Amino acid sequence: MKKLFENKVFKFLASIQLALPMILLISALLAAGTIVESRYSTAVAKRFVYSTWWFNLALLLLGINVLCSALSRFPWKKHQTGFVITHLGILIILAGSFVTQQFGVDGQIALNEGETGHVVQEEKPTLYYQIDHGSIEQIAAGFEYRAPSPEHPLLIDLPHDGLLMINQFFVNAQKSVDGRPAGPNEKGFPGVHVVLDSSFVHENQWLFLGDPNYGHLDLGPAAVFFEKEADWEKRRAKDPQSIAPNTLAVILTADNKLKYQTSHNGQFTPMSPVTIGTENPTGWMDMQFKVADRVFNAVPEESYKPVDFGYQKDLNPALHYEVISRGGRKEGWLGFQNQTAFMLAGSAFELAYGPRQLELPFTLRLVKFHLGLDPGTQKAASYASDIYYTDMRNPGQEVPYDISMNKPLHHDGFTVYQASYEPQPDGKYVSVFAVGQDPGLAVKYTGAIVLVLGIILMFWFKNPAWGKKEK
Repeated sequence: MKKLFENKVFKFLASIQLALPMILLISALLAAGTIVESRYSTAVAKRFVYSTWWFNLALLLLGINVLCSALSRFPWKKHQTGFVITHLGILIILAGSFVTQQFGVDGQIALNEGETGHVVQEEKPTLYYQIDHGSIEQIAAGFEYRAPSPEHPLLIDLPHDGLLMINQFFVNAQKSVDGRPAGPNEKGFPGVHVVLDSSFVHENQWLFLGDPNYGHLDLGPAAVFFEKEADWEKRRAKDPQSIAPNTLAVILTADNKLKYQTSHNGQFTPMSPVTIGTENPTGWMDMQFKVADRVFNAVPEESYKPVDFGYQKDLNPALHYEVISRGGRKEGWLGFQNQTAFMLAGSAFELAYGPRQLELPFTLRLVKFHLGLDPGTQKAASYASDIYYTDMRNPGQEVPYDISMNKPLHHDGFTVYQASYEPQPDGKYVSVFAVGQDPGLAVKYTGAIVLVLGIILMFWFKNPAWGKKEK
């Protein structure tokens, strides 16, 4: 033990020269994390601060410093009791924080009035996959420490010597959709590549006639449609509310030719023929458009590219997958909160990428949401939810409860808070609950009590009234 205490590495780990920089560094990181969380979101703060390897390394070094500092005084004397207990309290708090980080639950569940739910979504990106009617498997796919790449892919074994490979990951990505000619066994759509340019906007988008996801482009105050001529005339006559005041319609005629029609503030121009590659005015300030390409039988193909994290509030991660099974191969991209299904070598595959989902041991049923406003304003002053919760072990017994901003529900180790709300077009509200479980809470409280006790004892033994200080 004496040789250990005289070791240069041990002396440095126990020194104040290490303690002070680590305390200052962790304080700076916590301040940075608070600023990032307020400016963006909790998920962004976790990704770039709290869940990074260097933040955890800083906490580990602080814990080692505290431990070595306490051990360097061994064998401890009576007047060092407070010092040792104080350091023990710090170590217990750090241990509790580690337990919370690794095993805690911090998610949300949103309910409409009359809706029942028990699945919490956590801000932990997760890849789900299912083969045929087998069990749904999940893989942590946040990749905080090392992102998969073509040189170092993430490999997951599948039945029958199959393989699921994640070989590319972008922490923040932008989706683009291209049109490629459909293969022999693929369902295709007529596709056009529309490009819109102005001083403020540049849009580059493929549209596919009849595709429910890529049949039109919504630009906020403007919209772009690709429809058959008969369907466009029917929309104008029977459903004018679905047409934005500023609209561009690329129209496929009965003889398989392309025309276009625009509207500005609800006033339509006559239809005009489309020439591939030729720019045309839209009538919206200096906005021009052109049909850059056309495919008669096309399949939408999604791809992603990394983009800088600018002024958006949250991240949009994306990953590239490749499935190999029984000689077949399928690859593609998955954006966050997207899913795909396909047949490969006679088996049905389903993949989804989104937040981690956790089933609660009880259900919540929202009866009524209450919103209180500041007098004379539309600013929310308070909100609360009348709910019933049902324990899974007693499925026939509903218990009423009122969850408000300062009155959470505590049940079965979980705490349910009233987090926020979302107004709906019909005048009703979606109530958003935050759900947490902190298995390290008791450990951290214990550490705090031990820490305070140690500080009291440190002052106790320094009091001259308690006898001479030991040499």
